[in-house]
Amino acid sequence: MGIFKKNKNKLKQKEMAKETAEEIVVIDRPRICCLDLNKDTVDVLRKSGANIYCGTLGAKIKVPNNTVREYHQLLLNFDFPSNLHEYDIIILDLENFEIKDYKSEDHKRENHTGKTSLSLLCSYPETLFDPRPFSSHLLRAYLHKITNRKFLVLAFSSEAYEVEYEPIETTESHFERQGIEKYNIYSFWNYIPISETKNGKEIFVRKMKEDLQSLLEKYKNGASYSQTFHHPTKWNKGQNVEDDKYFPLMTNLNGDIISFIETSENENLIILPQIKDKANFIMDFLSKIAPSIYPELFPYSTTFNWKNQEEYFLPKHSTLLEGKTKVSNEYEKKLGECERRIEENLERYSYLHKIITETGDDLVDALVKYLKWLEWDNVERVDKIKSSSGALEEDIQITQPDKLLIIECKGIGGTSTDADCSQISKIKHRRCKERGKFDVFALYIVNHQRYLPPLKRQNPPFTETQIQDAKNDERGLLTTWQLFNLFFDIENGIISKEEARQLFFEFGFVEFRPRDIHYVYEPTEFFNKGTVCIVNINNITLGINDELLVEKNGKFTKIIILDIQENDKAITQASNGELGLKLSSKIERKSKLWKKGSH
Repeated sequence: MGIFKKNKNKLKQKEMAKETAEEIVVIDRPRICCLDLNKDTVDVLRKSGANIYCGTLGAKIKVPNNTVREYHQLLLNFDFPSNLHEYDIIILDLENFEIKDYKSEDHKRENHTGKTSLSLLCSYPETLFDPRPFSSHLLRAYLHKITNRKFLVLAFSSEAYEVEYEPIETTESHFERQGIEKYNIYSFWNYIPISETKNGKEIFVRKMKEDLQSLLEKYKNGASYSQTFHHPTKWNKGQNVEDDKYFPLMTNLNGDIISFIETSENENLIILPQIKDKANFIMDFLSKIAPSIYPELFPYSTTFNWKNQEEYFLPKHSTLLEGKTKVSNEYEKKLGECERRIEENLERYSYLHKIITETGDDLVDALVKYLKWLEWDNVERVDKIKSSSGALEEDIQITQPDKLLIIECKGIGGTSTDADCSQISKIKHRRCKERGKFDVFALYIVNHQRYLPPLKRQNPPFTETQIQDAKNDERGLLTTWQLFNLFFDIENGIISKEEARQLFFEFGFVEFRPRDIHYVYEPTEFFNKGTVCIVNINNITLGINDELLVEKNGKFTKIIILDIQENDKAITQASNGELGLKLSSKIERKSKLWKKGSH
């Protein structure tokens, strides 16, 4: 709301940190924000190495409103860290506060931008301005910024009370009242089950986890309370039952709850009475209890680290540690060797990624490497220079004893135009004229939509018209994604390099299918996680132990037929009808099945 002034406590924070920086190693986590803890408690926490911020909900202000018409415009004086959303634990004492005399300079902004400003109106008969409930409300807004992780608020209780505030907006000519707002000292939390105000010192600890119960028993002597709470209920199976998010920790003589814990996935709250020795209580809680209840908040907990010292080793522990070190060293050595081999492999086959990502010279160079892997003889890159006629030349030539293959390649962000596809035809005619015979074959290779993953590209990227024109002009169309898949089909024995090379001379859209394969079916019904499928076949013979090819996204894999059923009966072979096939490995939807050899 802009109704507060930056607290000078930050300078104090830096000075205190400087005093202890040379002596104490601060543990980074948990980060603890302390609000209104007394100096002795803060000193104990600092000396322990806790990473703390010392802040306040603000001091009460004695305002000189002595007559009916007197009023003053005040600013809030709370102090929270600006990065409170990065803190893990917030500890606040609702009863500990100071009272300050009104000073006009404390309620003026040193720098202000804009034509209006907000402040809080304190008018007669109010002479003690209490900013703390309003600050408590603002604290809740800070806590709401802690998202997707666990945090804890630990509060020492006070009597619940509300204060009415009246914000006013001041302009250069007048001020305007904004209405009454009311906040409770417990407004820092979404919901606290406040009950009656009662004061007392006779306290009873409920049965609970033994170490927490022992801690509360230890520090209940001398403790006091001024507020009671009730156990909230929830609707469950037609009736109201006690909400299990809440667990009472302490009660008074009448059984009223004076301390409780609220747990949820991320937001956690503990309300405690006013404990006399807060410093040692907080230290014991943070070092002995909280790490077991909230382990996520204590990544560096050292409560039992002494067990890791050699003097306390368990039997055979030293031997096992030596074995672990030996295995670790061997693992690091083997891992380093694997990393080296991975890098070498990436370098060796980098051209495969380049043909589906690059453009220009890098694409041409990668395709030359690929074609040499495919065992073409006489692969030559042709420089892109202007001919005497001003036309561009092809990128690659492959000279064969009885023919010449010329290749134009492009890497583009979209798909090819008709002109892109047909450019190679002009070069083909020129080469035929130069050679004096019609033994020149032309191929256009495109790395299309190269900024997209290949499986998300339009495949094939050519229109029906472009494909038909290529057939009519006797030239080929091909994508680098097809070449990428072809590499693995060859490595897996689906198609030979010789077969693949012959297909480079096809017209229209070139497809690298193995020779002598016959279409079986594209299954739509699957069972047993894809290892069983239903097929409908017509005049194609399938038998147990037959090998099938599975085509998916332009790649082929091999599978074996393990079992065949027709009308729920096991058979060894069939040529027609609906069959259930059990396969040697799973197949996915939109997979086509093929069979090599005769029908």
